[in-house]
Amino acid sequence: MNALDTYLAAMAPGMDIVLGCAGMSEDDLCARGAAEKTARELALLKEAYCGTTKFTRKRRRAIEGAQHNGHSIVALSIIEKYARKMPTLFDAWVLREQLCTTKATAAALEKLAQSKVPKKKRKIKPGIRIIRRKDAPWTLAIDGSSSFIADLHAAVENQDKKPLDVVEDTFFGSDTGQRSTVVTNVIVRLEDYVRIVNGDGEEITLQMTNGATLTGAQYVRRTLKEHGLITLVSPYEGAVNLYRTERFANAKQRLMAGAENPVCPWPRCAKPADECQIHHLEPWLHGGLTNIANLSTACAYHNGANDDDPNAPPLRGRLARTNGQIRWQPPDC
Repeated sequence: MNALDTYLAAMAPGMDIVLGCAGMSEDDLCARGAAEKTARELALLKEAYCGTTKFTRKRRRAIEGAQHNGHSIVALSIIEKYARKMPTLFDAWVLREQLCTTKATAAALEKLAQSKVPKKKRKIKPGIRIIRRKDAPWTLAIDGSSSFIADLHAAVENQDKKPLDVVEDTFFGSDTGQRSTVVTNVIVRLEDYVRIVNGDGEEITLQMTNGATLTGAQYVRRTLKEHGLITLVSPYEGAVNLYRTERFANAKQRLMAGAENPVCPWPRCAKPADECQIHHLEPWLHGGLTNIANLSTACAYHNGANDDDPNAPPLRGRLARTNGQIRWQPPDC
């Protein structure tokens, strides 16, 4: 048996691997040698099959079915992906049980799962939406009446320039230079700032709290508005200073929390800090302080879903500071 055979054989008993994660946190899994993505994936599966639930009978059947059918980690991750899209916890466990007890390939299980997840009918309202993608172009979508959108499209298309150039000139003007302003918080780590000053900015990617990124060279070329903000972040001390900030501490702390966590720290959430709420790691109602060490960004949904009460049964997990970083902890940690 070569290394490939060993790897494939080890991945096969997926449910046994998940059950072996009981009592372990994502950090524990990383310490055992798991990559961060793998550790996060196992932690989510462990939350479902080893965590607290009132649907114990369905969980037991799902576990037995997955073991009997030899579903791999890949198959279980696909099942979990669609189970979390179900409208209720009961529906999620119905789907887990059905898929785990079905003898099929991972691809066939995904096709079956897709047919079981109810299609969401989204009511389109007039307005503007932004679609953010990691390492890919973003989308600005405009929803309006048919005549309005048709007029916009005609105005953009019926010119000699490329449509995107027409839009750029319309919004910013070819000579106004307004595109070069930054009105969000740009996060510059101390070691990166030194490299930028020394002319190495092209290799550095800076995160902005509106979800966008720019290179160090782009940052240097841009002109900050009078109320523009720069946060210097030390890899050892966290946010160490904030320039041109508001006078009041709550505004400063919000900016610094966004600098530390430019997006919501919950797994698979990409809501940018500018659209997040400020979350107390140790709840205010239970004596938590409003200082930067106890604050984190969190989107409205996950801020509400966070298990704040230490005396209540854990359900969804919570955010906590571990080794200086904000991490999501499963409910059984």
